[in-house]
Formats: sequence, structure tokens, C-alpha cells
Amino acid sequence: MTEARFFCMEQLEASKEVLKQLSSQLPKVKYALVQAQGKKRQAALAALQELVKRLWEEFPKVVRSLQEIDDAKLVQTAVRLYDALKRYDYLGVPNFERLCKALKEFLGLLPCPAQIASCGRLMNRVKMGHYPTDLAHVDWIKQAIAFPEGKTVNLLDPCCGTGQALAHLASGQNAVTYGIEIDQERAQQALARLNRVGFGSYFFSHVSRQAFHCLFLNPPYLSVQSEHGIRRLEKAFLADSFRTLMMGGLLVYIIPYYRFTEDICRLLMENFEHLRLYRFVGKEFERFRQIAVVGYRRPRTVCMEISGLLESTLHPEEIPALDQLGEKSLALPATAQKVSSFRGEVFNVTELAAQLQQSQSLDKLFQSNALEYREQRPLLPLNVSQIGLIGASGAINGLVEGEVPHVIKGRIVKETKTSVVNLDQDRQKVQKITSNRLVFNVLSPDGFRSLS
Repeated sequence: MTEARFFCMEQLEASKEVLKQLSSQLPKVKYALVQAQGKKRQAALAALQELVKRLWEEFPKVVRSLQEIDDAKLVQTAVRLYDALKRYDYLGVPNFERLCKALKEFLGLLPCPAQIASCGRLMNRVKMGHYPTDLAHVDWIKQAIAFPEGKTVNLLDPCCGTGQALAHLASGQNAVTYGIEIDQERAQQALARLNRVGFGSYFFSHVSRQAFHCLFLNPPYLSVQSEHGIRRLEKAFLADSFRTLMMGGLLVYIIPYYRFTEDICRLLMENFEHLRLYRFVGKEFERFRQIAVVGYRRPRTVCMEISGLLESTLHPEEIPALDQLGEKSLALPATAQKVSSFRGEVFNVTELAAQLQQSQSLDKLFQSNALEYREQRPLLPLNVSQIGLIGASGAINGLVEGEVPHVIKGRIVKETKTSVVNLDQDRQKVQKITSNRLVFNVLSPDGFRSLS
């Protein structure tokens, strides 16, 4: 059993422990509040408010775990209890006996790890396979996008699969499509549909930042082990890839509504504006429970309030359907932008060959080589010393055409001369002097000569 099957189980087990602690702390804090006076009452009131806040934050996590397990009855129970907790009169009731009893009974209904593991096979049909975005839903998204007239736009899909969805989105438009795919067979198929395809993991690819007009992101819904613990890929893809969008660029982010968690919601609200959620339609929604999040990138700002957008997924049946997206309601920026860097993790020979065919770099290389090997003549006649240097370097070796054709080769020969120097009447010194002598060997029809 893979690590990916245990995300909702681990989340639910962690939430159960938090709720147990809160249900045991609430009566004590309530009793302290009733007994306290003056400044102590203010401290007790602050403690109660903190516990209630934690209770309200934990319940949506429970709901999403149950949504992923696909236990509709428990989801309804959890949502009803959460709504009751939001309306509960924490200050007016004399004690929390009934509240804690309800929490205890609810915790007793939650499935144990063995039960959740048996449900894991259902969610893994989506998680472990390749499930491209349904093209009918891509059509609704495409109808909603207003492509700028007379401008070329850059579209990116960081996990493009066979490239069908992005190619369908861009068909008939002035768009350049870029995709990255970790599966080599699917990446090869994407090459026939998209302008550029990077092979390998997106997380080890090199892609220009703020260069794309639209980011189409339907990531794998997996939780994998990393050096920092469990890493959720739908969040990792979003956090890493949204920086490729230019300011004002459009995000189309497709995930199951049960994975629209607090950290993802906060990331979106801090970096995007005009965020809207749309659920998939009909059988597609029943099978995969997907929603499309659309919004425009803006400079990062701190976002304090996210509860409105976050809690909308607790009632997915109330989210507008994707076919209700208004026609031409999502405008792409009209700014022309060059993608200066796009390279996948794995060296892609096929794409390199295609790019070289369109490049002038090889022509320029051959042109520079031709210049190096062309016949070269001096601008002025050479003097004796220059002839010596050129001959010694070997630059004029070979056949010399003319009235008397001949072969010439220049070389340097070292010579050592010995001389005796008289220092005085009784002493002498022997000196050895080494020098270089230039020799030209000439082979002509008249015979061989050595000139120095």
C-alpha cells in the first residue's frame, strides 16, 4: 500500500486527537470563566475564545477528510454539527456538558484507520492513474477566455499528460503552448500537439517566471514522502508554478473540492484576485468531485480572512457549475512576453532537433568555420623577420603553387655553441650558448634544399 493512500487517514486521526483535547479542556475553561472576576475573568474569556477558534478551525479538516473517504452520511453529520458549533451560545449556557457529549458521540462515529484503508482503493482509482481533463469541460473554459486580438499569448500546463487539454484550449487562437510531463510516453505524444514539451519532473525543470498569460493546472492528487514529511502534490504544483504567471495572468486550477484546504486557500487569496470556484458537471463531478478555481495573479499581500471562500467547498452542491462561466468573462493580458527559459528535467533529443531546425545558430557556426579556413593574404608585403615568424609557426607549410611548384616546411632547430673565455692569466671559463635557428626545407623539381 503506497503512502498516497493515507493522507485523509492521517489528517482524520490528527483531527480526532485535537477534538478530544478540546472537548476535555472546554468544561475546565468554562468553569474558570464562571468563577473568575475582574482581570481573571478577561483572561478566562480569552482562553475560551481561543479554544472555540481552534474548534471551528479543526472541523472543516474533518469534513474534508470524510469527503475524500466518500462517506456521504458522515459528511452530512459533520457539516450539521459544524453549523451548530458556529451558532452555539458559548457564554450563555451554564456548562458545556451537552456540547462535550455531542462531540464525544461524533468522535465515536468516525472510522478507524483499518476502515479508511479499505476505502482507499476508491480514491486511488483517481490518484494513481492518468486522468486528463474532460474536453467538454475544457470547451466551457475556452469559451470563457477572451484571447487578446493581434497578440500572441503563452499558455503553460506543468503536468500536461498527452497535451490534449492544452492543445484543445489553444486551438484556433494565436497562442504558443508549453507543457511538461514526467511520463516519457505521454510526453512524446504531447510533442505532436504542443509547441514545446519539457520531459521529466516539473520541479526540476527551468521555466521563465512571469512569462505566461495563462497557467492551466490539473495536478496529480497525490501525497508523497519528502525530506520534510508528507508533501501534497496538488499544493506543491500550485506553489511552484504560479510564479510563471505574469501579473494579471489567468490561473485555471483543477482539484477535488475535498483538497481545497486552508493552506491552499490562503496561498490563492494572498497571490490572486477575483477568485471564483466552479464545479464540474454531471458524471465527471460524481466520479472525480473536481472544481475549477479561476483568478488573476497580483502582487502578494497578506490575507487575514479566508473563511468565506474556504467554507464554500463544505457545501459543494451549492458551487456554480462550470457551464455557467460567462462567455469571454476571463480576459488574458494583452502584453507580449518572451519565454526566455524553458527546459525540462530530462534532455529531450527530439525537441532539440526540432529547435535546431528553426535556429540560425548552426548556419552561423558553419559560416565562422568557413572564414577560418579560407585563403588569407597579408595586406602588405612581409619583411624578413615576419617571414621567419610565420615560417617557424608552420603557417606557410605545404605546397606552394607558382611557376616552379615546390613543397616547403619551416622548423626551428636548437644549436649549442661552446666558447672559452679567459678570465685572467691563470683562469679560463667555458661558456655554452643555446640559440634557435630557423630552417626551411624545400622540395622542388630540381631537388631538395635546406635553407637557414
